[in-house]
Amino acid sequence: MLRSLIHRLRYRIVYTIVRSLSTQETANALRPFYFIVHPDLFGQFPRERNVNEESLKKLHEYLSSLQKTGSARPTNVLFYVRPQDESKDELKKSRNLKSVNIALSSRNLKTTVQNILSTCGLPVDYLKSIPEKATKTGALKQPIKWHPSFYAATGIKNPEEATHQEIILTFRSWLRRNIDESRLRTTAVKDIQDDIIRICDSLTSSIGLADIRWDSVWWSAHFRGCLKGFYRMYKEHPDRIGAVLRGRTLVFSNNSGVSLHGEIVLSIEDVPTHWMKLLMNVRAYDAVLERLPYMEKKLSELLNDIQIVRRKRHHHIMMAEEYELLLNKLLNSLRRCQDIAKTNLFEEDLSHLELVVEGESGPLALSSTGQFLVPASIPGSLVIDCIAKHKDQAHLILREILGSLQNEEVVVQRCLEDLQLSSLTKDENITPQQMVRCCQKLSHEAWMFEAWLTNTRLRVSHYYSVMQDGEICIPWDWVGDTNL
Repeated sequence: MLRSLIHRLRYRIVYTIVRSLSTQETANALRPFYFIVHPDLFGQFPRERNVNEESLKKLHEYLSSLQKTGSARPTNVLFYVRPQDESKDELKKSRNLKSVNIALSSRNLKTTVQNILSTCGLPVDYLKSIPEKATKTGALKQPIKWHPSFYAATGIKNPEEATHQEIILTFRSWLRRNIDESRLRTTAVKDIQDDIIRICDSLTSSIGLADIRWDSVWWSAHFRGCLKGFYRMYKEHPDRIGAVLRGRTLVFSNNSGVSLHGEIVLSIEDVPTHWMKLLMNVRAYDAVLERLPYMEKKLSELLNDIQIVRRKRHHHIMMAEEYELLLNKLLNSLRRCQDIAKTNLFEEDLSHLELVVEGESGPLALSSTGQFLVPASIPGSLVIDCIAKHKDQAHLILREILGSLQNEEVVVQRCLEDLQLSSLTKDENITPQQMVRCCQKLSHEAWMFEAWLTNTRLRVSHYYSVMQDGEICIPWDWVGDTNL
């Protein structure tokens, strides 16, 4: 009974101190605000009408909580405001609707109402005319702050702890603070990117390249510099360079050579003289590229026809010569373990599974995409044992991934259209399931983000960031206001 009495007393004190407006006074003060945001005024604008309806619900909940308990969870509400100096026909033609974001964070009702009116450019004369009310507690200016031991003994929830725990970074709050920075950076690099597109188009058409790709952590200004240097070199030796690169893919990266996919890779740290030297020796790599499929087939046969897959990794390009050495090393190891393979794998057909020769050393693992990642230095017996133990799990993951990949293409395209994005990509470590979940949420709440994200480049990752060229990174499991 004592605990109940203390609980009621504490909230009665908060109520008499914080609430300086009655329900009727609050409604009267906000009447001009309702006249410019009420959903009934937006009949010809269904999207804006829905936004205002949801925002009014959130606003009423916030105000009600302040009136009843003297506290409310901080939030933000978006409203579309209808200008009063245009007729209905003029407004329908121009769609001259501006939006306002109102931050609700104060625990004082009068201050909150004043903030709403000021944000919308409405007068606050009525609020100033309302006299301050005397409180029952006289000199008491704030709620009682009990020692933590009080809350531990009584079991009453500490409101201060609850306030700190409820402050969660949402996508909308982060975007509101960073979208201007993204736009500034995008504008700053627009001329650079236009130059890149122009030079790439010129090189591709002149040489007959299949593609030109930038694969480095350095940003677009470095790419443009490399392209200009290569273009000058091409103009000096058009026939020699054209004969080598016709039909090939050219990649600017952090190393030089011919990749296991047959791409011509030029190091951004080299000078054009070194580039030219590599290009003149490209034909010598053709024999290596021709041997790779044969070696992969032999490796597959040693493991009951498992598929050998070459996966592309961002900012990591494996060269053809290196890959050949890795395949040869793993082949030699597995040839000495065929008795173990027959015992553990029997005659079971494993052509539905996938294996990637990942590198010289590293963990032997089953990836999140269902592929066996095998370092070349691992003993063949451990490779066989791992496949035997996890083949059923790998098959299950691959089946799920196949369905998710098909679904991913659909939701990504829908998200691009719903938000009018310039591009939508993802990091390598984002699974198809995560990408699908992220894009579905974005499409579902497109009405909230479309105005901010139109013509924006978005990348799904594990963190929030604005890149140097204006691209926006967001975590795949971003939190929306509706999730709180």
